[in-house]
Amino acid sequence: MRIMSQEGNTKPLAGWAPQNWISLALMIVVGAIAMLSLYWGFQEYGQNNMETAFMYILIGVSGFAAIGFNFFKGSPVAKQQKSGPKNVEVVSTLECPQCNLKRVRAHQVGDFIFKSDEPCTRCDGSMVITRINARKDPKKKN
Repeated sequence: MRIMSQEGNTKPLAGWAPQNWISLALMIVVGAIAMLSLYWGFQEYGQNNMETAFMYILIGVSGFAAIGFNFFKGSPVAKQQKSGPKNVEVVSTLECPQCNLKRVRAHQVGDFIFKSDEPCTRCDGSMVITRINARKDPKKKN
């Protein structure tokens, strides 16, 4: 398995970086301790010391679980690249509880769900904010 490119470039491959060699060494040490603990656990199991065997096997399995978590927690380099801020439009949906009129307007600072916001244009009741969500493709204004 190739971890670093051979041109001397420090660009990480598959989520690995040069400073992660310490992490790799630590995973090897934890793996050795986990393997030894499993060995001792099965030895104790063979001698019918169930409590001690259970402790050793639990430590060994936990060690391998920690190694698996550390190994797979990194994401590939391609997923780490971000394309910058996304262009989304946040809108608030207002509904009148009396006449069921719905209106969508641009989100304003201080909007929250169930806020009585502005008067209804149809029945002069008070409109309530029922939804706040984002539109991925905002309407372009020309």
